Amino acid sequence: MYVELKNINKSFGNFKASNDVSFGIEKGKLIGLLGPSGSGKTTILRMIAGLETPDSGDIIVNDKVVNNVPASKRGIGFVFQSYALFRYMTVFDNIAFGLKIQKVPENEIKERVLELVKLTGLSGLENRYPSQLSGGQRQRVAFARALAPNPKLLLLDEPFAAIDAKVRQELRHWLKEMIAKLGVTSIFVTHDQDEAIEVADEIIIMNKGGIDQIGKPLEVYSNPKTAFVASFFGQPSIFKDYNKFRRFDPVGEVDQVIVRPEFVKVTKKTETQKYQNSAEEGVVTDVAFRGTGLELTILVNGENITARRRFDQAPIEVGEKVDVFIYRIFATAGDKVYPLENQSLREPVVVI
Repeated sequence: MYVELKNINKSFGNFKASNDVSFGIEKGKLIGLLGPSGSGKTTILRMIAGLETPDSGDIIVNDKVVNNVPASKRGIGFVFQSYALFRYMTVFDNIAFGLKIQKVPENEIKERVLELVKLTGLSGLENRYPSQLSGGQRQRVAFARALAPNPKLLLLDEPFAAIDAKVRQELRHWLKEMIAKLGVTSIFVTHDQDEAIEVADEIIIMNKGGIDQIGKPLEVYSNPKTAFVASFFGQPSIFKDYNKFRRFDPVGEVDQVIVRPEFVKVTKKTETQKYQNSAEEGVVTDVAFRGTGLELTILVNGENITARRRFDQAPIEVGEKVDVFIYRIFATAGDKVYPLENQSLREPVVVI
């Protein structure tokens, strides 16, 4: 492993920010540290960077324990959420800053900066100041500045948080392409699930200072190992008794049932429901516009279920009775998660 954390612990007073955290990262991978506020992800990033010191455990980069190595000597690039650009320096000078600190010869600085300006799509902006740039351009400058000294490792703390949605989407694709092209091992912190799934080679789900799950995005999303991970993605409906809903295998006592909106199909009474015998009748209590479609809240057997519906489907109104087919759920008991599929999916469908 190129980067390893072994049994890392860190407390701030009575608050345990990192609780026996261990993981490894292969060289050249882009890893997402994902979790809610207070989960410990930024603390981990800052300890790797040398901005915080672990109370115990080892941080290893390229086979070297770096716990006592000053941040300036670790060879790590850091991109901050706030860009942290020098506002009285031009784009060129911002990117060149780390190289000048290292006393790199002027001709080499110019060559490296112009290379990065071209790579990051900033050509023609070299003499502008940060105040003359858009948010996306500033983030590219911050990225180029972090890359200028050829770091062993690149760390990014919520790099797209201060950028509007459209530019954020564009920069996600750009970042993934750039890191793949450069081959630099990278770790980025985010609380945005879509961002982590889209950008990262692997994601590390953090919760209350510890790690709940590590894996490829699709694996973690589809096969959560803990109740927290199962409930973390999307906007799930959570309730206690799944026996209220038809055609799910019994698994004994469960603590809660998690239903993601994408596990639910809603049909109007005038539409054909393929699995009619397993559908429940519900009443729509709320309809919300969500940009890419409609989000429905439906009261089914005393429980509020969230579902989605496309714009190209017939409209559904508040108060309307609909058929609701739940085809998958996560049932949890302690730390165990049982993914359950509706039995109807295993049965042949007879079309008359």
